[in-house]
Amino acid sequence: MEQNTVTINQLIAQILDEMRRIGYSETTIWRYYQPAMGQFRKYYVQTGQAAYSPEITDEYISLNKERYERGEVTYQSFKKTRYVGRRMNEFFLSGQFRYTSQKRGTSFMLSEGNERIVDQFLCSRSCGDKSRYDAGWTVRKYLQYMEKRGHASLSDVTHDEVREFILKTAASIKTSGLHNVLLYLKHFHIFLKDSGIPAPDCVELFSYKVYRGMPIQSYVTDEELERILGVIDTETETGKRNRAIILVGATTGLRAIDIIRMKLTDIDWRKGEIKLVQSKTGTTTHVPLMKETGEALKDYILNARPKGTGCGEVFLRVSAPKTEIQDTTCIGCMFRSYQEKAGIRRQPFDGKGFHGLRRRLAKKLLVSGSPLTTVSQILGHDDTDSARQYLSLNTDDLRECALDFSVIPLERGCLS
Repeated sequence: MEQNTVTINQLIAQILDEMRRIGYSETTIWRYYQPAMGQFRKYYVQTGQAAYSPEITDEYISLNKERYERGEVTYQSFKKTRYVGRRMNEFFLSGQFRYTSQKRGTSFMLSEGNERIVDQFLCSRSCGDKSRYDAGWTVRKYLQYMEKRGHASLSDVTHDEVREFILKTAASIKTSGLHNVLLYLKHFHIFLKDSGIPAPDCVELFSYKVYRGMPIQSYVTDEELERILGVIDTETETGKRNRAIILVGATTGLRAIDIIRMKLTDIDWRKGEIKLVQSKTGTTTHVPLMKETGEALKDYILNARPKGTGCGEVFLRVSAPKTEIQDTTCIGCMFRSYQEKAGIRRQPFDGKGFHGLRRRLAKKLLVSGSPLTTVSQILGHDDTDSARQYLSLNTDDLRECALDFSVIPLERGCLS
Protein backbone atom coordinates (compact mmCIF):
# COMPACT_ATOMS: atom_id res chain seq x y z
CA MET A 1 0.00 0.00 0.00
CA GLU A 2 1.32 3.49 -0.91
CA GLN A 3 1.90 5.32 2.34
CA ASN A 4 1.11 9.02 2.93
CA THR A 5 -1.46 9.01 0.11
CA VAL A 6 -4.40 7.46 1.93
CA THR A 7 -6.99 9.45 3.86
CA ILE A 8 -8.38 8.22 7.16
CA ASN A 9 -11.76 7.57 5.49
CA GLN A 10 -10.17 5.59 2.67
CA LEU A 11 -8.11 3.51 5.08
CA ILE A 12 -11.13 2.65 7.22
CA ALA A 13 -13.12 1.70 4.11
CA GLN A 14 -10.28 -0.53 2.90
CA ILE A 15 -10.00 -2.21 6.29
CA LEU A 16 -13.75 -2.90 6.43
CA ASP A 17 -13.68 -4.35 2.90
CA GLU A 18 -10.75 -6.60 3.85
CA MET A 19 -12.45 -7.73 7.06
CA ARG A 20 -15.53 -8.76 5.11
CA ARG A 21 -13.43 -10.48 2.49
CA ILE A 22 -11.68 -12.69 5.03
CA GLY A 23 -14.95 -13.53 6.78
CA TYR A 24 -15.43 -11.25 9.78
CA SER A 25 -19.04 -11.16 10.86
CA GLU A 26 -21.03 -7.92 10.57
CA THR A 27 -21.70 -8.11 14.29
CA THR A 28 -17.97 -8.04 15.10
CA ILE A 29 -17.35 -5.24 12.60
CA TRP A 30 -20.15 -2.94 13.76
CA ARG A 31 -20.02 -3.63 17.48
CA TYR A 32 -16.25 -3.65 17.97
CA TYR A 33 -14.18 -2.23 15.12
CA GLN A 34 -16.48 0.36 13.53
CA PRO A 35 -17.11 2.42 16.73
CA ALA A 36 -13.40 2.42 17.63
CA MET A 37 -12.28 3.44 14.14
CA GLY A 38 -15.00 6.11 14.17
CA GLN A 39 -13.36 7.65 17.24
CA PHE A 40 -10.07 7.87 15.35
CA ARG A 41 -11.86 9.46 12.37
CA LYS A 42 -13.40 12.04 14.70
CA TYR A 43 -9.99 12.91 16.13
CA TYR A 44 -8.53 13.36 12.64
CA VAL A 45 -11.37 15.79 11.82
CA GLN A 46 -10.83 17.73 15.06
CA THR A 47 -7.11 18.12 14.33
CA GLY A 48 -7.74 19.13 10.72
CA GLN A 49 -5.89 16.12 9.30
CA ALA A 50 -7.05 14.21 6.25
CA ALA A 51 -4.11 11.96 5.27
CA TYR A 52 -3.66 8.91 7.47
CA SER A 53 -0.60 9.01 9.72
CA PRO A 54 0.56 6.43 12.30
CA GLU A 55 1.88 9.33 14.38
CA ILE A 56 -1.57 10.92 14.66
CA THR A 57 -3.13 7.55 15.48
CA ASP A 58 -0.52 7.03 18.21
CA GLU A 59 -1.23 10.54 19.44
CA TYR A 60 -4.90 9.67 19.96
CA ILE A 61 -3.93 6.42 21.70
CA SER A 62 -1.68 8.47 24.01
CA LEU A 63 -4.54 10.84 24.84
CA ASN A 64 -6.75 7.87 25.72
CA LYS A 65 -3.99 6.50 27.92
CA GLU A 66 -3.98 9.80 29.83
CA ARG A 67 -7.77 9.65 30.15
CA TYR A 68 -7.49 6.13 31.58
CA GLU A 69 -4.84 7.25 34.08
CA ARG A 70 -7.18 10.08 35.20
CA GLY A 71 -10.00 7.58 35.65
CA GLU A 72 -12.15 9.03 32.85
CA VAL A 73 -12.34 5.76 30.87
CA THR A 74 -12.02 2.13 31.85
CA TYR A 75 -8.97 0.01 31.13
CA GLN A 76 -11.02 -2.13 28.75
CA SER A 77 -12.01 0.97 26.78
CA PHE A 78 -8.39 2.14 26.56
CA LYS A 79 -7.21 -1.36 25.65
CA LYS A 80 -9.77 -1.57 22.83
CA THR A 81 -8.75 1.82 21.43
CA ARG A 82 -5.07 0.90 21.55
CA TYR A 83 -5.67 -2.48 19.92
CA VAL A 84 -7.73 -1.12 17.02
CA GLY A 85 -5.28 1.74 16.50
CA ARG A 86 -2.39 -0.68 16.22
CA ARG A 87 -4.33 -2.80 13.73
CA MET A 88 -4.94 0.33 11.63
CA ASN A 89 -1.22 1.14 11.70
CA GLU A 90 -0.38 -2.45 10.80
CA PHE A 91 -2.70 -2.32 7.79
CA PHE A 92 -1.26 1.04 6.72
CA LEU A 93 2.34 -0.21 7.00
CA SER A 94 1.91 -3.70 5.56
CA GLY A 95 -1.31 -3.63 3.53
CA GLN A 96 -2.50 -6.73 5.40
CA PHE A 97 -5.26 -7.28 7.93
CA ARG A 98 -5.04 -10.84 9.19
CA TYR A 99 -7.55 -12.49 11.48
CA THR A 100 -6.07 -12.52 14.95
CA SER A 101 -7.20 -12.86 18.51
CA GLN A 102 -5.95 -10.48 21.17
CA LYS A 103 -2.94 -11.80 23.03
CA ARG A 104 -2.50 -11.77 26.76
CA GLY A 105 -1.44 -8.35 27.94
CA THR A 106 2.04 -7.10 28.74
CA SER A 107 3.21 -5.28 31.83
CA PHE A 108 5.84 -3.38 29.85
CA MET A 109 4.04 -0.12 29.11
CA LEU A 110 6.04 2.11 26.73
CA SER A 111 5.88 5.58 25.27
CA GLU A 112 3.92 5.81 22.04
CA GLY A 113 7.14 6.45 20.11
CA ASN A 114 8.71 3.24 21.33
CA GLU A 115 5.44 1.35 20.81
CA ARG A 116 5.46 2.50 17.19
CA ILE A 117 9.03 1.24 16.76
CA VAL A 118 8.04 -2.13 18.23
CA ASP A 119 5.08 -2.37 15.85
CA GLN A 120 7.31 -1.51 12.87
CA PHE A 121 9.85 -4.12 13.97
CA LEU A 122 7.22 -6.85 14.32
CA CYS A 123 5.69 -5.94 10.94
CA SER A 124 9.12 -6.38 9.37
CA ARG A 125 9.50 -9.94 10.64
CA SER A 126 8.21 -13.06 8.94
CA CYS A 127 7.60 -15.54 11.75
CA GLY A 128 4.93 -17.46 13.58
CA ASP A 129 2.56 -15.92 16.11
CA LYS A 130 4.40 -17.35 19.11
CA SER A 131 7.79 -16.08 17.93
CA ARG A 132 6.20 -12.72 17.12
CA TYR A 133 4.77 -12.48 20.65
CA ASP A 134 8.07 -13.56 22.26
CA ALA A 135 10.02 -11.03 20.19
CA GLY A 136 7.60 -8.26 21.13
CA TRP A 137 7.77 -9.21 24.82
CA THR A 138 11.58 -9.15 24.77
CA VAL A 139 11.90 -5.82 22.96
CA ARG A 140 9.30 -4.16 25.20
CA LYS A 141 11.11 -5.41 28.31
CA TYR A 142 14.35 -3.99 26.90
CA LEU A 143 12.88 -0.62 25.97
CA GLN A 144 11.04 -0.23 29.27
CA TYR A 145 14.30 -0.90 31.11
CA MET A 146 15.94 1.94 29.19
CA GLU A 147 12.94 4.26 29.68
CA LYS A 148 13.16 3.75 33.44
CA ARG A 149 16.80 4.83 33.22
CA GLY A 150 15.66 8.09 31.67
CA HIS A 151 16.16 7.29 27.98
CA ALA A 152 13.21 8.39 25.85
CA SER A 153 14.97 6.77 22.91
CA LEU A 154 17.97 4.51 22.36
CA SER A 155 20.03 7.28 20.75
CA ASP A 156 21.94 8.07 23.95
CA VAL A 157 22.04 4.58 25.46
CA THR A 158 25.58 3.33 26.16
CA HIS A 159 27.10 -0.10 25.66
CA ASP A 160 27.59 -0.39 29.42
CA GLU A 161 23.86 0.06 29.99
CA VAL A 162 23.08 -2.62 27.42
CA ARG A 163 25.57 -4.97 29.13
CA GLU A 164 23.92 -4.25 32.48
CA PHE A 165 20.51 -5.16 31.01
CA ILE A 166 21.93 -8.46 29.70
CA LEU A 167 23.52 -9.31 33.06
CA LYS A 168 20.35 -8.56 35.03
CA THR A 169 18.25 -10.53 32.57
CA ALA A 170 20.66 -13.49 32.64
CA ALA A 171 20.33 -13.67 36.43
CA SER A 172 16.54 -14.03 36.27
CA ILE A 173 15.87 -16.45 33.37
CA LYS A 174 16.99 -19.86 32.17
CA THR A 175 19.86 -20.33 29.75
CA SER A 176 17.47 -21.24 26.93
CA GLY A 177 15.52 -18.05 27.63
CA LEU A 178 18.68 -15.93 27.53
CA HIS A 179 19.52 -17.45 24.15
CA ASN A 180 16.18 -16.21 22.80
CA VAL A 181 16.50 -12.77 24.41
CA LEU A 182 19.89 -12.17 22.80
CA LEU A 183 18.64 -13.46 19.45
CA TYR A 184 15.55 -11.22 19.39
CA LEU A 185 17.51 -8.14 20.50
CA LYS A 186 20.17 -8.83 17.89
CA HIS A 187 17.51 -8.82 15.17
CA PHE A 188 15.95 -5.72 16.74
CA HIS A 189 19.22 -3.78 16.55
CA ILE A 190 19.78 -4.95 12.97
CA PHE A 191 16.30 -3.58 12.19
CA LEU A 192 17.14 -0.26 13.89
CA LYS A 193 20.36 0.05 11.91
CA ASP A 194 18.68 -0.79 8.59
CA SER A 195 15.85 1.65 9.35
CA GLY A 196 18.21 4.49 10.27
CA ILE A 197 16.85 4.75 13.82
CA PRO A 198 19.58 6.04 16.19
CA ALA A 199 20.77 3.35 18.60
CA PRO A 200 24.09 1.94 19.87
CA ASP A 201 25.68 -0.65 17.57
CA CYS A 202 25.18 -3.71 19.79
CA VAL A 203 24.86 -6.46 17.17
CA GLU A 204 28.19 -8.02 18.19
CA LEU A 205 27.29 -7.73 21.87
CA PHE A 206 24.07 -9.71 21.28
CA SER A 207 25.94 -12.26 19.15
CA TYR A 208 27.54 -13.87 22.21
CA LYS A 209 27.01 -17.62 21.97
CA VAL A 210 24.65 -19.04 24.58
CA TYR A 211 23.99 -22.74 24.13
CA ARG A 212 20.57 -24.02 25.05
CA GLY A 213 20.29 -27.01 27.29
CA MET A 214 19.11 -30.27 25.76
CA PRO A 215 16.71 -31.77 28.31
CA ILE A 216 15.27 -35.17 27.54
CA GLN A 217 11.51 -34.75 27.55
CA SER A 218 8.55 -37.07 27.71
CA TYR A 219 6.10 -37.72 24.87
CA VAL A 220 2.53 -38.78 24.08
CA THR A 221 2.32 -42.57 24.31
CA ASP A 222 0.49 -44.83 21.86
CA GLU A 223 -2.11 -45.64 24.50
CA GLU A 224 -2.72 -41.94 25.21
CA LEU A 225 -3.04 -41.17 21.50
CA GLU A 226 -5.65 -43.90 21.08
CA ARG A 227 -7.63 -42.53 24.02
CA ILE A 228 -7.52 -39.03 22.55
CA LEU A 229 -8.67 -40.17 19.11
CA GLY A 230 -11.40 -42.20 20.76
CA VAL A 231 -13.15 -39.18 22.30
CA ILE A 232 -13.29 -37.09 19.10
CA ASP A 233 -16.78 -36.78 17.62
CA THR A 234 -16.05 -37.35 13.94
CA GLU A 235 -19.68 -36.70 13.00
CA THR A 236 -19.06 -32.97 13.36
CA GLU A 237 -17.04 -30.62 11.16
CA THR A 238 -14.87 -29.69 14.12
CA GLY A 239 -14.21 -33.32 14.96
CA LYS A 240 -13.25 -34.22 11.39
CA ARG A 241 -10.81 -31.32 11.22
CA ASN A 242 -9.24 -31.91 14.63
CA ARG A 243 -8.80 -35.65 14.07
CA ALA A 244 -7.00 -34.93 10.81
CA ILE A 245 -4.75 -32.36 12.51
CA ILE A 246 -3.81 -34.76 15.31
CA LEU A 247 -3.10 -37.63 12.92
CA VAL A 248 -0.93 -35.41 10.73
CA GLY A 249 1.06 -34.40 13.80
CA ALA A 250 1.36 -37.98 15.06
CA THR A 251 2.38 -39.63 11.77
CA THR A 252 4.53 -36.94 10.14
CA GLY A 253 6.15 -35.17 13.09
CA LEU A 254 5.33 -31.79 11.56
CA ARG A 255 5.31 -28.82 13.90
CA ALA A 256 1.96 -27.18 14.66
CA ILE A 257 2.97 -24.02 12.76
CA ASP A 258 3.67 -26.07 9.62
CA ILE A 259 0.39 -27.95 9.95
CA ILE A 260 -1.74 -24.80 10.12
CA ARG A 261 0.19 -23.30 7.18
CA MET A 262 0.05 -26.44 5.06
CA LYS A 263 -1.57 -25.79 1.68
CA LEU A 264 -3.84 -28.07 -0.32
CA THR A 265 -1.17 -28.03 -3.02
CA ASP A 266 1.40 -29.40 -0.54
CA ILE A 267 -0.35 -32.78 -0.54
CA ASP A 268 0.76 -35.09 -3.36
CA TRP A 269 -1.96 -37.74 -3.37
CA ARG A 270 -0.32 -39.74 -6.16
CA LYS A 271 3.03 -40.05 -4.40
CA GLY A 272 1.43 -40.31 -0.98
CA GLU A 273 3.50 -37.55 0.63
CA ILE A 274 3.39 -34.03 1.97
CA LYS A 275 5.99 -31.59 0.68
CA LEU A 276 6.36 -28.19 2.30
CA VAL A 277 8.85 -25.55 3.41
CA GLN A 278 9.32 -25.59 7.17
CA SER A 279 8.57 -22.32 8.91
CA LYS A 280 11.32 -22.72 11.50
CA THR A 281 14.24 -23.72 9.25
CA GLY A 282 13.14 -22.58 5.80
CA THR A 283 14.10 -25.96 4.36
CA THR A 284 11.90 -28.17 2.19
CA THR A 285 10.84 -31.46 3.75
CA HIS A 286 9.07 -34.52 2.36
CA VAL A 287 7.04 -36.64 4.79
CA PRO A 288 5.05 -39.77 3.94
CA LEU A 289 1.27 -39.65 4.07
CA MET A 290 0.11 -42.71 6.01
CA LYS A 291 -3.14 -44.38 4.97
CA GLU A 292 -5.14 -43.53 8.13
CA THR A 293 -3.96 -39.93 7.99
CA GLY A 294 -4.77 -39.67 4.29
CA GLU A 295 -8.30 -40.97 4.87
CA ALA A 296 -8.83 -38.45 7.70
CA LEU A 297 -7.63 -35.63 5.45
CA LYS A 298 -9.94 -36.71 2.62
CA ASP A 299 -12.89 -36.93 5.00
CA TYR A 300 -12.24 -33.41 6.29
CA ILE A 301 -11.52 -31.79 2.92
CA LEU A 302 -14.49 -33.35 1.13
CA ASN A 303 -17.08 -33.29 3.91
CA ALA A 304 -16.19 -30.63 6.47
CA ARG A 305 -13.82 -28.00 5.09
CA PRO A 306 -15.63 -24.68 4.42
CA LYS A 307 -16.28 -24.10 0.71
CA GLY A 308 -15.67 -20.96 -1.32
CA THR A 309 -13.31 -19.26 1.12
CA GLY A 310 -10.52 -18.63 -1.34
CA CYS A 311 -7.99 -19.84 1.25
CA GLY A 312 -5.31 -22.26 0.12
CA GLU A 313 -4.56 -23.65 3.58
CA VAL A 314 -5.82 -27.15 4.34
CA PHE A 315 -7.16 -26.44 7.83
CA LEU A 316 -9.58 -23.55 8.31
CA ARG A 317 -11.53 -22.07 11.19
CA VAL A 318 -14.96 -23.63 11.79
CA SER A 319 -16.58 -20.38 12.94
CA ALA A 320 -16.52 -17.02 11.18
CA PRO A 321 -14.30 -15.71 9.81
CA LYS A 322 -13.66 -19.05 8.07
CA THR A 323 -10.07 -18.30 7.21
CA GLU A 324 -6.78 -20.02 7.98
CA ILE A 325 -5.92 -20.78 11.61
CA GLN A 326 -3.62 -17.98 12.75
CA ASP A 327 -2.26 -19.14 16.07
CA THR A 328 -0.66 -22.45 17.07
CA THR A 329 -1.92 -21.83 20.60
CA CYS A 330 -5.34 -22.90 19.30
CA ILE A 331 -3.87 -26.28 18.35
CA GLY A 332 -2.40 -26.77 21.80
CA CYS A 333 -5.65 -25.82 23.52
CA MET A 334 -7.64 -28.13 21.26
CA PHE A 335 -5.30 -31.04 21.98
CA ARG A 336 -5.42 -30.44 25.71
CA SER A 337 -9.22 -30.33 25.73
CA TYR A 338 -9.33 -33.82 24.19
CA GLN A 339 -6.78 -35.03 26.73
CA GLU A 340 -8.99 -33.82 29.55
CA LYS A 341 -12.00 -35.47 27.95
CA ALA A 342 -10.03 -38.71 27.69
CA GLY A 343 -9.09 -38.51 31.38
CA ILE A 344 -5.39 -37.87 30.73
CA ARG A 345 -3.97 -35.80 33.55
CA ARG A 346 -1.36 -33.20 32.64
CA GLN A 347 1.43 -31.58 34.63
CA PRO A 348 3.24 -28.35 33.78
CA PHE A 349 6.10 -28.96 31.33
CA ASP A 350 5.37 -32.69 31.18
CA GLY A 351 6.16 -32.85 27.46
CA LYS A 352 2.75 -34.28 26.60
CA GLY A 353 1.35 -31.32 24.69
CA PHE A 354 0.79 -31.35 20.93
CA HIS A 355 4.56 -31.19 20.41
CA GLY A 356 4.72 -34.48 22.33
CA LEU A 357 3.35 -36.15 19.18
CA ARG A 358 6.58 -35.15 17.45
CA ARG A 359 8.67 -36.75 20.21
CA ARG A 360 6.45 -39.83 20.02
CA LEU A 361 7.31 -40.30 16.36
CA ALA A 362 11.04 -39.78 17.06
CA LYS A 363 10.94 -42.42 19.79
CA LYS A 364 9.12 -44.94 17.57
CA LEU A 365 11.63 -44.41 14.77
CA LEU A 366 14.55 -44.89 17.15
CA VAL A 367 13.11 -48.05 18.67
CA SER A 368 12.47 -49.45 15.19
CA GLY A 369 16.18 -49.12 14.44
CA SER A 370 16.22 -45.95 12.38
CA PRO A 371 19.58 -44.11 12.58
CA LEU A 372 19.63 -40.74 14.30
CA THR A 373 20.48 -39.14 10.96
CA THR A 374 17.24 -40.52 9.49
CA VAL A 375 15.26 -39.31 12.49
CA SER A 376 16.79 -35.84 12.04
CA GLN A 377 15.84 -35.79 8.35
CA ILE A 378 12.24 -36.77 9.05
CA LEU A 379 11.92 -34.19 11.83
CA GLY A 380 13.52 -31.59 9.56
CA HIS A 381 16.55 -30.79 11.73
CA ASP A 382 19.76 -29.40 10.27
CA ASP A 383 21.91 -31.53 12.59
CA THR A 384 21.54 -34.63 14.71
CA ASP A 385 22.15 -32.79 18.00
CA SER A 386 18.84 -30.97 17.56
CA ALA A 387 17.01 -34.30 17.45
CA ARG A 388 18.50 -35.65 20.68
CA GLN A 389 16.11 -33.65 22.86
CA TYR A 390 13.19 -35.65 21.44
CA LEU A 391 14.61 -39.04 22.37
CA SER A 392 13.21 -40.15 25.71
CA LEU A 393 13.57 -43.85 26.46
CA ASN A 394 12.18 -45.79 29.39
CA THR A 395 13.23 -49.26 30.53
CA ASP A 396 10.94 -51.05 28.05
CA ASP A 397 12.27 -48.92 25.21
CA LEU A 398 15.83 -49.77 26.15
CA ARG A 399 14.97 -53.47 26.10
CA GLU A 400 13.61 -53.06 22.58
CA CYS A 401 16.82 -51.35 21.47
CA ALA A 402 19.19 -53.71 23.31
CA LEU A 403 21.37 -56.17 21.40
CA ASP A 404 20.67 -59.87 21.70
CA PHE A 405 23.79 -61.22 23.41
CA SER A 406 22.72 -64.89 23.09
CA VAL A 407 24.61 -65.25 19.82
CA ILE A 408 27.87 -63.91 21.26
CA PRO A 409 30.11 -66.70 22.66
CA LEU A 410 31.27 -66.16 26.20
CA GLU A 411 34.51 -67.42 27.67
CA ARG A 412 35.37 -67.66 31.33
CA GLY A 413 38.47 -65.67 32.00
CA CYS A 414 40.67 -65.10 34.98
CA LEU A 415 42.17 -62.00 36.49
CA SER A 416 45.93 -61.88 36.49
